[in-house]
Amino acid sequence: MLFVFLVISPSVSASLSTDAAGTASGIKKNRTLVVGVTPRPVFVNVDNQGNLDGLDIALAKAIFAEAGLSIRFEVYPWKRIVHLLESGDVDVALSASDSDQRREFAYFSSEAFRLGHNLLFTRKEHSSLFDPNERLQQLEGMSVRLGVQRGVSYSYEYDTLLSSAEFQRKLVVVDTPARLVELMLIDRVDAFLGSERDLQTEIDKHGAHDQIVPSFYLMSDKEASSHIMFSKASVPTQWVEKVNQAMRSLKASGRYDEIMKSY
Repeated sequence: MLFVFLVISPSVSASLSTDAAGTASGIKKNRTLVVGVTPRPVFVNVDNQGNLDGLDIALAKAIFAEAGLSIRFEVYPWKRIVHLLESGDVDVALSASDSDQRREFAYFSSEAFRLGHNLLFTRKEHSSLFDPNERLQQLEGMSVRLGVQRGVSYSYEYDTLLSSAEFQRKLVVVDTPARLVELMLIDRVDAFLGSERDLQTEIDKHGAHDQIVPSFYLMSDKEASSHIMFSKASVPTQWVEKVNQAMRSLKASGRYDEIMKSY
């Protein structure tokens, strides 16, 4: 997929919506859940006509149709999605990391939405500077400019380190994965964090696979499992359980794996 990352104003997000047919028995037919999404290569793509496609879109359509719940997608930056979900103006977010902080305002699917490993990437010639067994804590004693995407929770360790003013001074914060790659290519960052699939796609698009390499994983497989996140302010627990049941059903039938492999 040739993809141009779009920064889309919330004011036009309503026009970028798609419905999954069907409503649950006993639920008002006019109650459509708003699913907030952020453009990301492979996972969420927006074409020139405003149509949505990608792995996360396909999974969400299948899951909510199986659950008998109507949805529409609205496009926002990730940090904005979390804020709107907290207030109930967005009902659902996809591929979200579970955390105690988010559980104050959100429910999470009991089933994993998908596995999404985050890594530290660096220039090939600098890869020996990082010990894959030490994770992010090793950066505390290093002079390093670390690129990160705004509003992203990369791992529990990363969230903990954010409480350190010294660690925060190392951060170069951007809005898109593509910008992380661009900054490394012009020597504005020494390393950056990102999703394995997202960043490998961006690195390949920039023809930089011989220059930028993954150094180490930030989390275990268990922590790398992302979930569907639901607003406590607007989504009843019965609907959350319908989604859990739908995910189990799709996985048991093999349909879930079919969608995953198609991307």
